[in-house]
Amino acid sequence: MQKRKSEITLFSLLMCVLVIFIHVTSWTLTAMDRTSVKYLLLLFPWRLSAFVVQGFVFLSGVRLFLSAKPFDYGRFLRGRIRRIVFPYLAWVAIYYACFIAIGWYRFSFRDLAEYVFLGTLCSHFYFVVIILQFYLLMPLWRWLLDRVDARLLCGAAILVTAAFKLFVHFRYDDRVFPAYLCWFLLGAAVGRHYDAVVAKLKAHLSLLGTAFLVTAAADLYFTWRSQCFGEVFPWFEALHLVYAMAAIFFCFAAFAKVCEKLDALPAFFALCDRSSYLIYLAHVLPIYAANHLIQRIGGMTMATAYLFRFIFTYAVTFGGCLCYTYVKEKIKERLQNANGRTNQDRA
Repeated sequence: MQKRKSEITLFSLLMCVLVIFIHVTSWTLTAMDRTSVKYLLLLFPWRLSAFVVQGFVFLSGVRLFLSAKPFDYGRFLRGRIRRIVFPYLAWVAIYYACFIAIGWYRFSFRDLAEYVFLGTLCSHFYFVVIILQFYLLMPLWRWLLDRVDARLLCGAAILVTAAFKLFVHFRYDDRVFPAYLCWFLLGAAVGRHYDAVVAKLKAHLSLLGTAFLVTAAADLYFTWRSQCFGEVFPWFEALHLVYAMAAIFFCFAAFAKVCEKLDALPAFFALCDRSSYLIYLAHVLPIYAANHLIQRIGGMTMATAYLFRFIFTYAVTFGGCLCYTYVKEKIKERLQNANGRTNQDRA
């Protein structure tokens, strides 16, 4: 098994922290007065965190192309089904059962099939639909990276993604792969040329930091005008794409720089990394549970309710997911050791 890169582990953990922050904060933002200073104090960090799905897609590309092992498409798909599809189906069933239990839905096979294939049961499931499209097209991505200069390929992918975001609009345009093509191929290019790219990112950390600050300021300014005054900017998606790119590369470069001085990360960080997909799938359910408790308790101010939802969701999600992963791995380790001893006895 390939050793985990510490900067990848830290970046994965950051994405997990931010995706929970985005969904926890969204509940409060929708109920706030958009003309208040408090709204802006919550809106700005929420908006700055809005590169999470792009970051997860980028990270997937990095990891898939980091290995130099021979590629077997059938084996690859079987692995994706076991590690990605089966947990997704299980969590769709869990969410659906909970929603039926509280009276939000009536059971329907037709509706359930739509929720599974479109990722519409819960807001965050669309990521799984997107990433599975990239998995299915893996031979194409490998063929392109083998035959086309990575810089040219990534440049073309950025243009495709920007054009798609600006000019293509239909009901499910947020869950088809062209909308995230540049993030996957940027990640794939980084993975394919990992050591060289990371060295360049670290060498240009100050430039990346400047780009991050400038694009963040621009994105926040136009977000403020859009959210508080209802102004429409046709090129806003393109601006956010540039910001997301600056944020991803700056964070990745910063983590790589920090990890230069570290021999290894504490085991906790690696455990978080191994639990990242489970955290992503599970984290919205504790938000619903927190909202239910807030209603049952009653009398909370908006600030108190937000703080309660915040602490409850992080504690339950990370605590539950990390414990599950740890126990599962220990059980698997003991079973493997037991099988090894049995085989030795038979020999």
